[in-house]
Amino acid sequence: MPRNAEPPSGSGPRRGFVSLVGAGPGSPDLLTLRGLRALEQADVILYDALLEPGFAKLFPEQALALPAGKRCGGFGITQERIHELLLEHARAGHRVVRLKGGDPFVFGRGGEEAKVLAEAGIPFEVIPGVSALQGAAAASGIPITHRGVSREVRILEGHHLLASNTNWFELARTEATLAIFMGTRSLQAVARRLLDHGADPDLPVALVERAFCEGQATTISTLRLAAEGHVVSRTEGPGLVYLGAAIRHRVPSLQPESSFTQAHDTPAALPRSEREAGAAGGGRKRRAG
Repeated sequence: MPRNAEPPSGSGPRRGFVSLVGAGPGSPDLLTLRGLRALEQADVILYDALLEPGFAKLFPEQALALPAGKRCGGFGITQERIHELLLEHARAGHRVVRLKGGDPFVFGRGGEEAKVLAEAGIPFEVIPGVSALQGAAAASGIPITHRGVSREVRILEGHHLLASNTNWFELARTEATLAIFMGTRSLQAVARRLLDHGADPDLPVALVERAFCEGQATTISTLRLAAEGHVVSRTEGPGLVYLGAAIRHRVPSLQPESSFTQAHDTPAALPRSEREAGAAGGGRKRRAG
């Protein structure tokens, strides 16, 4: 990513403005048009560490581009320092873009940044992005909802899931698709906890890494095998974990850069619940719409 020495000084005083922009799950071409327009007008860009290098081609040559974030377990600036930079450059009269992976308001700490700006009286906007929730699912062909199988999605955060006051009994029995952000490292422990509370050992599990980026990898397995430690990261990139019966209805991705593997169980070997079998066999008809 580029880093210029100084932001442009401008011809006179003006009021600063901040755009909190969601960059999408990885690939620059999934940035929204509105997000692109904000980038094109930016004087200062504070970009996440998880963004692909290709985003740099979208940055204006005159803009000051500063890294603002870190990968899981890596070093980087603190969230408090990011707040300081947002206020510093906005108060200097610059148009600032805070470019964040995924969507700012889905585990992106965009709410914290928006609150700081609002309390300081800095005008700002929030431009949504494609969250990894949908992005990783689409990249790997996984429907996170499926008629007759799953009508609900639960979004969880893996860093603190084990330490928080989680209702494991309820999670183990839900028919919802569970999506665990930042859950790659805790997957084995989470799977064990779910099994201890009565979850189906054959419940499908998917780990999607580097969605829509070069080197994308998808691993399909079962809860039992995940609990035994067979589902592990195959890349250095970010990953998202899905658990639920909807994974059985995966349609393989056509992305040429993606790779797919099974942790012992093939998709065809994943058993179907009685409810799914009934739906597939011509259950109650529903009117379209």
